[in-house]
Amino acid sequence: MLKIRQEIQSFSKWFKVIFFAAFTVYILLWVFSVHLSSVQKSRGLLPLLPGAPKDSEEYILLSESLISGNGLSMNGKIETLRGIVYPLFVASIKTAGRSYFAVTFVQILFVFGSALMVRRIGMIFSSKSAGELAAALLLLNPVSVALALLILTDTLFLFLFTFGFYKALLLQKEKWGINILVVSFLFAIAIYVRGMGIFALPIFIAPILACRLPFKFQIKSAAVMLCIIIISVLPWVFRNYIRTGVPAWNSFESVNLSWIVPKFLSSKNGTPEAVEIKKFQESTGVPQSAWQDLSWHDIRYSKQINAVGEKIILQRPFSYLKFHLITSLPFLFPSTILFARDVYNSVLHEERPFEYGGINALASGDFKVFYNAILKVWWKFAERILWLIGLLIALYEAWGNRRNHLTWAFVFTIGYLMLLSGPAAGPRLSFQAWPYMFILFASGLTRLYQKFISKNI
Repeated sequence: MLKIRQEIQSFSKWFKVIFFAAFTVYILLWVFSVHLSSVQKSRGLLPLLPGAPKDSEEYILLSESLISGNGLSMNGKIETLRGIVYPLFVASIKTAGRSYFAVTFVQILFVFGSALMVRRIGMIFSSKSAGELAAALLLLNPVSVALALLILTDTLFLFLFTFGFYKALLLQKEKWGINILVVSFLFAIAIYVRGMGIFALPIFIAPILACRLPFKFQIKSAAVMLCIIIISVLPWVFRNYIRTGVPAWNSFESVNLSWIVPKFLSSKNGTPEAVEIKKFQESTGVPQSAWQDLSWHDIRYSKQINAVGEKIILQRPFSYLKFHLITSLPFLFPSTILFARDVYNSVLHEERPFEYGGINALASGDFKVFYNAILKVWWKFAERILWLIGLLIALYEAWGNRRNHLTWAFVFTIGYLMLLSGPAAGPRLSFQAWPYMFILFASGLTRLYQKFISKNI
């Protein structure tokens, strides 16, 4: 508590106002979410907050399974897509607090903890003002609020990753052994939090290669961390082998290929996506009943789904690469307002009709439809213009500070997460990269401001 108090006392006056005002808003919205849950209950709307349709609801089912002593399973079927840590975290907090709203309250604390880490990373990279501006942008973003108030992995993963990133930057020869263990432990837990975690290994190495240790120590640190992470995932691989006969981490790859490949074929062939989905499913040999009840998520189907998906991609590697890069662009230009509004509407079962985004038209080469799509809603267009300006300022800072190894750690982390997201790009996946995007932007804005001041003195 003393360290937190000292941290707060070191805040700039403007940031202290924003920090506590934001915390007040988060708590008021948390109270509103409790009220909204009672409104849902009176209307017979399920799932009740802080659960929401799809992912959030499924995490609640997984946590309930743990609470009831049935292990990590859902609807009586073993879970091989998601990791154990987040459902266990939810189950533990829910049991102690007797409500899922206790979980979202803790997640609010994680968002503010992440903001403190962003502030510190920004101070290491550039300046106190840049770190505080980046932290303020993270706190004031509507996506941060929405994700904190739902049972979803994002806020826990963000906290673990930013905390691990910060601790990695502080690595020194003194107490090196203990500190590298802490960093490795944080990243290992992060891998267990999200299904894609194991594919994120390169971004865990980035901050270690940007710390101030001699290069030999950096390599040694990265090697130790990788060994610890690999050892830490072996128990889960063994669990899957015992339960399913498949010695693998999870079914993340096959689940993603099962919807990415049909999207690619639909874009390439100009055919309805529903047609390509049906053809893909039939070609895998997975029973139709499995596709209907989601049991195709089972890792036992991964090999045959992966084989079909990878074959299609390798037959047209350059076409797929183009499609993947184009459909990744929403990662850099997410509509945060639309995301928050959609969350609220979905809670009240007032979901807007599904529409393909303009990015699908761009991927298909239909520039007229793409142009009309991005101009269709003025406030979405305006927000994306702001993202574009922010990105240009971030690029300006990256170039101006290109001799700093930490710059490239930021750029690599953003770029890797963007490519990893692919056609799934959107606010939830961008959220993990925002700390580093915001730090580059804030530092660039500070640099521009100082240049402006110096020219006008």
